[in-house]
Amino acid sequence: MSSKSVKLLLAGALVLGMACGDKSPSTPEGPRDAYPVWDGQTGDRPGTRTSAPRDLMDLGTTLLFTQDDGVHGRELWTTDGSAQGTALLLDLLPGFPGSEPDTFTRADDGSVYFVARTTYALDIVTPRDADTFALFRTRGTAESTTQLLALPRRPGFLVAASGGVYLSAPDFTDSGEDAASLWFSDGTPEGSRKLGLPADARLSLRDSSAATLGNAVLVTARTAVGGWQLVRTDGTPEGTRRLALLPPTGVGATPRRLTTLGGQVIFWAEALGGLRKTVLWHSDGTEDGTFPFADIAPGRDADGFFVRDGVAFFSGEDPLTGSEPWRTDGTTEGTALIADMNPGTASSHPIAFTRQGVHVYFAASTEAGTRLFRTDGTQAGTTRMNGRVGGERLDPSPTGGRMIATDDALFFLATSLTDTSLRLWRAGATAEATAVSDALPVPMSLELRARGVLYLASLEDGLWTHNGSTGPATQAVPPSPLPADSWDGATEAVDLGGTLYFTQRDPTRMDAWRLWKSDGTAEGTVQAKPPVTGPDGRVSLSPELLTVVNGRLLLGARAPELGGAFSLWRYDPVTGNATRLASSLSRWFTATDPLLFTFRPVIAGGQAYFMATSGQSGGSPDELWKTDGTEAGTVRLKTGLAPYYATNLMPVGSRLFFAVSKSMNHAELWTSDGTEAGTVRLTPPEFNSLIFGGAAMGNHLFFWTGSGGESLTLWKSDGTPEGTVSVGVMPGAHPTLGDPGVALGDAFYFPCGFGQGAPQVCRTDGQVMNPMAGSFGPEGTPLWPSHLTVQDGHLLFWAATPTNGYGLWRAEPGSAPTLLMQARAGMSAVATPGPLVRSRPGGPFLFAASDGASGLEPWRTDGTPEGTVRVGDIAPGPQASAPGGPMVPSGDRVYFPAWTPTQGRELWALPTP
Repeated sequence: MSSKSVKLLLAGALVLGMACGDKSPSTPEGPRDAYPVWDGQTGDRPGTRTSAPRDLMDLGTTLLFTQDDGVHGRELWTTDGSAQGTALLLDLLPGFPGSEPDTFTRADDGSVYFVARTTYALDIVTPRDADTFALFRTRGTAESTTQLLALPRRPGFLVAASGGVYLSAPDFTDSGEDAASLWFSDGTPEGSRKLGLPADARLSLRDSSAATLGNAVLVTARTAVGGWQLVRTDGTPEGTRRLALLPPTGVGATPRRLTTLGGQVIFWAEALGGLRKTVLWHSDGTEDGTFPFADIAPGRDADGFFVRDGVAFFSGEDPLTGSEPWRTDGTTEGTALIADMNPGTASSHPIAFTRQGVHVYFAASTEAGTRLFRTDGTQAGTTRMNGRVGGERLDPSPTGGRMIATDDALFFLATSLTDTSLRLWRAGATAEATAVSDALPVPMSLELRARGVLYLASLEDGLWTHNGSTGPATQAVPPSPLPADSWDGATEAVDLGGTLYFTQRDPTRMDAWRLWKSDGTAEGTVQAKPPVTGPDGRVSLSPELLTVVNGRLLLGARAPELGGAFSLWRYDPVTGNATRLASSLSRWFTATDPLLFTFRPVIAGGQAYFMATSGQSGGSPDELWKTDGTEAGTVRLKTGLAPYYATNLMPVGSRLFFAVSKSMNHAELWTSDGTEAGTVRLTPPEFNSLIFGGAAMGNHLFFWTGSGGESLTLWKSDGTPEGTVSVGVMPGAHPTLGDPGVALGDAFYFPCGFGQGAPQVCRTDGQVMNPMAGSFGPEGTPLWPSHLTVQDGHLLFWAATPTNGYGLWRAEPGSAPTLLMQARAGMSAVATPGPLVRSRPGGPFLFAASDGASGLEPWRTDGTPEGTVRVGDIAPGPQASAPGGPMVPSGDRVYFPAWTPTQGRELWALPTP
């Protein structure tokens, strides 16, 4: 199928999705007048598409699964078994990289519980463990998918129970990497609650195990001295008690694999009497009924149980027989070795136990490789399965993955000794299995049987089906082709006199860039005059670091033909001629905030300040320069700064402040008024602290010092050494490099929090710090207020909602904060908060968010709930167009990149609101 045909098919699907898709009636919408400006890349993305579908579940009306479509990350999808009937269910983590749903557990009412990531810590200074997660429940529709419980980490276990699920997970106030609490959820947010345990019981997130027994759950927990105990609870104080201390009392083998077997729970734990070995235990939920019952250890490579009809099959290890197949009914006399598959101490390492008819099938190792066996539970009734491929005798070698039983057959994936092709096999009533498919793509997994066919998942080739009879498998849901993108994370854009100038990768050299411009129309979006220099303009430049100062466009580029390092140039849009202003421009790493560890020129008072390298400090950018965009106005202000790492430039009015790092925990604060004499150090030699995060308040710079776990100190400077003074230690302050705070009126505002309390916004007038009214999210949440932005006498910012998803808030002195927008069903409006961009002076702010029904789309706000509206649904339905950086106001439009399934990530525009 051609790319054009695919795009037309996708466009048709989008129209259908718009007609049938779920749109929340409560979501306010503004004018839907965002439009595509230009499609810079046609055709599909090059290379092989991999969607890696997995986790298939049959929910009756639909099949639920997860996959990564290359745009939204791994998310929940539904399918009827055809490409046309396959759709994204919800974008739980709006945009990329994906919520990574897992731990799927089917409840007794047919619904499915699972855990997914809800926010993503993208900031370079935010630790990865600041991601947050949540417990969800679904019946396979967007409307039925509900967030139940916000979590700081993924659960240790999730087990189905009558009327809901039990899980182990920390809350936001639990301390320690392994700390966890016991929870129960009945499938509603209000019915999801923490359960009490005995006073000395401490769940281990990593090692605790659980199984249900009647209306209660049995869990393993640590004791106060580090040993283990078995605890029973039905969620009530009177139904919660310790059943047994599990030996040893100190640190020992971890009790594990609690498994329900009829009216009891079996598990592995250390033997009594100080014997340092693991044996089988059982519990009927009473103290007297909890004891070890079989002197057999778990198999070396597999310790789980397969339970059918009151019998558990497992891999058990005995000193005389090695790891072999065993069975147990939970009693000593009912526990027995099924067969010594490899006689003597050699092990067969049985795996993948599956019941079909009167037999249990499993894969085990032999001298000839892995082979398929079946058993009736006795040694005499345990036989190896022979096999055929066509008319040739070839015994199957199972992959060890899932095997699926139907009423009359067992299906599994296997290769054979002389035919290494992966095939689907069928085992029936006889002791001979038959290959029923042609060779399959690898890697591939057998997922489930539904609607009369078997579903298989290929890492690279999507979902496949097979009817279970002889014949080839059918590729039912191939990975969707993705249109090529002309915008990526490194594309830059700036406004120059009402015209948008932006960079595009050179298709002939992917490490080089070309310069384009746009007036907001497809016809007016053309390649600008290529930047050139040298004799007769024969040297082409690859433009980067686009910066506008005093109506002049500056760019960074290298001209190896002329010698010299990466340089700063002034570009003439009429002729394309580029004039070198400075050589050896600093090239430190990029960051989301242009003022954070920047190498991009920073504007202050009509001057562009930048760092350059003298060559005297081993390549370190040790010189401060300024330019007004002319050769005469390009001046070196200071040399010999010798930073340990990148220098942070902070403009305040017409003055520049900059922090020069001298070590990992020591920096100097400098300032410049644009003259060499006025470029001076402000902090004294004895100043010994890390400086990070500065923001303007009037003609002062407010900045933070401190590091590690210590309380931060707020400082202010008027640009003189004597006026650079400490405001004071601010206990509870939580600024970041990208979010140091913001000035509103005569006060400075910043994120803060106290103890295990919920985050707040604090203010200081330069003397006293006070929290504003209101707090955000549950206690201990890592979702701190961010992107504090001033709008007409109040603050806008992202912060946690009560269900711990990000929402957009408004706050002002003397009033409780107002929630301007949030996503439905307790979900997060954004995965990672993005900037709020003013559309024009005095105009509304634009941002990207999801309401939980539509994906990540452009919104605007005037600071009121009714004036906070979606201004476009560019990728209809739950798909995300993910409009994002750069969002650039230019002329009477705001430009931004956005993604659609027919065009990819391209340039869009919105008439200025």
